[in-house]
Amino acid sequence: MEYVKRYVPHDFNIFWFGDVHIGTILHSVSGFDRFIDMALHPYDGVKHNVLINMGDNIEAIDHSDKRFDVHTVDLGKIRPDLQIEYFMDKIKPLSKLIAVMLDGNHEYKLIRFFPYTKRMCHDLRIPYGTYTSAVSFYVRRKGSEKLLFKTYNTHGYGTIKSAAGPPERQETNMKVRLKDKLAPMHSDCAIQTMGHVHRLLIAPPVSRLCLTSDENDIYQHYTSSPQDSNEIHPDHRWYLATGSFLKLFKRGVSGYAERAMYAPTEIGFPIAKIRCGKIVGIDKIVL
Repeated sequence: MEYVKRYVPHDFNIFWFGDVHIGTILHSVSGFDRFIDMALHPYDGVKHNVLINMGDNIEAIDHSDKRFDVHTVDLGKIRPDLQIEYFMDKIKPLSKLIAVMLDGNHEYKLIRFFPYTKRMCHDLRIPYGTYTSAVSFYVRRKGSEKLLFKTYNTHGYGTIKSAAGPPERQETNMKVRLKDKLAPMHSDCAIQTMGHVHRLLIAPPVSRLCLTSDENDIYQHYTSSPQDSNEIHPDHRWYLATGSFLKLFKRGVSGYAERAMYAPTEIGFPIAKIRCGKIVGIDKIVL
């Protein structure tokens, strides 16, 4: 795990992106290009964007891997070094915006041969976050600094799915499962995120009605925790599954996700909107 400190203005946006999977023809070229364009331009009237990369940027699948398929591999980027080179060229315009870059399980499978993500971070001067990273966002004041909030970011492991009947129940169950996986990890992070599952899920904080009283009256309030607290109640945090840029289907071929009968997932990523230093919402961007 790694800890990263990032200085920001009071108004900014956070883009999470990962599971890009350069090296397969199932990579969404148009979706990734649109993401890059959005990251380079103002969003919601705010020009300062910060990016957090969630890993699995390359396929990193060699001939010995059971998932290797000559029909779905991008022949121009068949080797991991070529995949990294292409990915670095694509994100070079974004390098100063990226607060941290994580390893994914695809890159990590080859780390015994070469630390691809670490080397890429070194070349692009991006903080290397290992597999999991906590990012602290600070604003500078005259002679001092103030913590706004922290985010917990991990590439992740396992699945997020539901076999419930109606789709609205499936969605709720998956958000609960996401919260269950992330909540125990870091109690001082207002936003907790994971990649890997290729789902694009946003579970917002839940406030509960509570009553207090004195000799004059009964009052209603809603539970909450300060976003910069050392212990934020699990119900008062945001939980995100950060999407992907890997298509399930492509005409004429069958990828490993299709053969495993994974459910269709949305291509996209989330954007958090911070205004006056406060998290005011997180948008789901479907490409």
